[in-house]
Amino acid sequence: MTVLRDAGATPNPAARYAGMSRNVPAMAVTTAVIVGSNMLWAPIFSLIMRDLGASDLQISLAISVWALIGAVAQYYAGLLADRVGRFPLIVYPMHLGGLALVAAGFMPSWLPFAVIYTVWAVGNAVTSPVFSLIVGESVPPAKRGRAFGLIEFSIGVSLILGPLAGAKLLPYVGAKGLLIISGVLVAAAATGRLLSLRETRPESTGSKPFAFRHVFEGRMGLVLLAVALWNVVLVMTMWGPFLSLHASDAMGLSKPTINLFFALSSVVSALMSLLAGKLVGRFGANRMLSIGGLGLAAAVVLWSVQRSMAGIVGGFVLMSAFMMLAMVASDTFRVSVVEESVRGRALGAIGMITGFATAVATPVAGYLKQFSSTAPFWISLAAAAGLAASVVALTRHDTRTGFHGGPAHEGEPGSLDLPGG
Repeated sequence: MTVLRDAGATPNPAARYAGMSRNVPAMAVTTAVIVGSNMLWAPIFSLIMRDLGASDLQISLAISVWALIGAVAQYYAGLLADRVGRFPLIVYPMHLGGLALVAAGFMPSWLPFAVIYTVWAVGNAVTSPVFSLIVGESVPPAKRGRAFGLIEFSIGVSLILGPLAGAKLLPYVGAKGLLIISGVLVAAAATGRLLSLRETRPESTGSKPFAFRHVFEGRMGLVLLAVALWNVVLVMTMWGPFLSLHASDAMGLSKPTINLFFALSSVVSALMSLLAGKLVGRFGANRMLSIGGLGLAAAVVLWSVQRSMAGIVGGFVLMSAFMMLAMVASDTFRVSVVEESVRGRALGAIGMITGFATAVATPVAGYLKQFSSTAPFWISLAAAAGLAASVVALTRHDTRTGFHGGPAHEGEPGSLDLPGG
């Protein structure tokens, strides 16, 4: 096996990035396998738990518990990423998660299933901040947008193929068989990462003190606000339940038609991802994050009042394109604006806080939806406006942040220093 070295130990930046040249394509392939294998069973996950004897209330409570545990896991993953490196955390949790999915496929009832599934939920959450770190740190800052664009393209393809494969296999292997197949594929992808990836932790990592309160202070507070508001936009729109509910209740669309629209969304997102990477590299992550977030929220509001099929389809296309633009920009933004010496800890803390924020925002929007079916979409528009304002304030706060295409190199003036550092 290739001997791993700390990326920061190479004094020559060109040599450093050359040594990590395989990381991005390896992450693209392995992430596509992991996401695609999960999509074998994810669309029917609630039905799997119901078949194991769980009530709808028990299912919703379990999902909430997993979300909270996952949010906390992101914080500690960030701490460990700065201490032990990115490589162990992007590889070994997926081995454990794959084994957990295989074991879950043999569980006879919902309670032991939920306990075993928690291992997978934690493993998946641990890789969340590390995923951005290892992709963003594997290429020069100016190429981060294209790197994340390639990753999102691979994810988009897997989101299309995964459910199709699951539908084909389900009659032959059953729902539990899909879990077992998924676990084997996840473990295989983790082994691929083990053999292919190089460590990306910069040499300066851990050289500055970090406390949890730092993410609320000064410039880091603006970064946290921007990321949190972007996640609120997502959960109010493409990642939450409100699009489907509105499409059914207000537009009268059937379940198969709604599924068809989300399949169309995956196709548009996959096609947009590569272009989004180029736009982020050309115009900067902050500008594209603001445009993508505002575009997504505005497109959802316009879509919500459509009644013709052409308008509904056009709205889905616009939403999907703007979402992917903002998604690639958000991945690049988070890695670029946080100083490398505290990057893992900061991104882990931000991931935990934003997880809590979206957990609160969803029931609030659900309550307001009783009074207006479009309330979640107006919340998304307000959150997108706040996102744009926070990014503008961040740029004005530090004119050196290198948002026009990204900073020139790690540790450059474009990184955001933390208070007390």
